[in-house]
Amino acid sequence: RLFETHPECKDVFFLFRDVDDLQRLRTSKELRAHGLRVMSFVEKSVARLEHSERLEQLALELGKSHYRYNAPPKYYQYVGIEFVCAVQPILKERWTPEVEEAWQTLFKYVTEVMKRGYLQEEKIKRTMETVEPKQASRRANNAI
Repeated sequence: RLFETHPECKDVFFLFRDVDDLQRLRTSKELRAHGLRVMSFVEKSVARLEHSERLEQLALELGKSHYRYNAPPKYYQYVGIEFVCAVQPILKERWTPEVEEAWQTLFKYVTEVMKRGYLQEEKIKRTMETVEPKQASRRANNAI
């Protein structure tokens, strides 16, 4: 549903950027694999709820990897929203306001930490881009 409700997210996925047929997206092996990775991350996050430092590290690393994939933080919140929309009908009467609040809190936390990871990685990359030309210039001057 993510690409239906937020079609702009498709631009982040280079494999799906030019696919306009939603039915083709639904049967995509690559999209299914990504969905399984998302679910694996959710499972790992839940398993780390009692170990906040491990949960934070997991989300931080995911944010850093999303920088490398050029997937900016503005899209992260949509995954939590879509997750809740997908799980709510399955749980039916077991879905309560408390359950919803718990999932929303988890996704809010994870997206904030992912954003920090993304920004940390972006800062490192920018620093490297400014340092490397200076070092190359010094090497060239020392060679003369």
